[in-house]
Amino acid sequence: MKIKITKSHGTQNSFIIVYNNDNHDLIKSKIKKICHEFNTDGFLLISDFKGYDYKMDYFNNDGSWETMCANGARCAALYMYNFHKCNKNITFLAGDGQHKIKINDSSSIELSMKKPFFKTKEIQPCGHLGRYVDSGAKHYISMVDKIEIEKVKSEGAKIRYNKLFEPYGGINVNFLEVINEHHIKVSTYEKGIENMVLSCGSGSVAAAYYAFNKNKIKSPLKISVPGGELKLSFDINWDNVWLSGPAFLYHSKTFVL
Repeated sequence: MKIKITKSHGTQNSFIIVYNNDNHDLIKSKIKKICHEFNTDGFLLISDFKGYDYKMDYFNNDGSWETMCANGARCAALYMYNFHKCNKNITFLAGDGQHKIKINDSSSIELSMKKPFFKTKEIQPCGHLGRYVDSGAKHYISMVDKIEIEKVKSEGAKIRYNKLFEPYGGINVNFLEVINEHHIKVSTYEKGIENMVLSCGSGSVAAAYYAFNKNKIKSPLKISVPGGELKLSFDINWDNVWLSGPAFLYHSKTFVL
């Protein structure tokens, strides 16, 4: 069986995109192979869904399914706009529910996000104080004075596998550095990839929510990640949350499963 694949990235968080309404079981069984062959962080499977412009399923590069990927959602929207006649205002379904997209251009795509919420009180796995935040995906947030990349990798791996998160199947780990009330830095160790990624959109939103509840930040917010910059706006109750950033499509080919 042949499928058309497109490689993409959002702030250097890289994905393979496939639009397909058939043979999902076969495609899912090959996700790990495809991601490793093209060296991507994840896989976006887009399909038709009644009442929406499309449905987006996100998979890590080990083949595991995840509820939501914000960087991937921007890439998927640009793909559907360019190749499948979606307009610039999109409503799609992900594992965590409905989202909206506004495409300005490839450097500025706005994504509506769910209101984050805390799943734990303050805890301290592996000596890193923080909280579990659900922002559409599962994230642990720990605030630090200065982000050190090597510690993101080493300490992130320890926290990801900590027994506190075993009931949840592990967790994504984010280290947060507050620059000022309108600027933060975030670095993420992602489960299912088992490494630091250059950007995580849902992790950035979770980190911002944590910082907001510490009275450290205000909207609008610039979020610096290793792969670039994201922008976040939110109201006082976090009922209207929009994450914006770039998306790029840069390689398409036919792949034989």
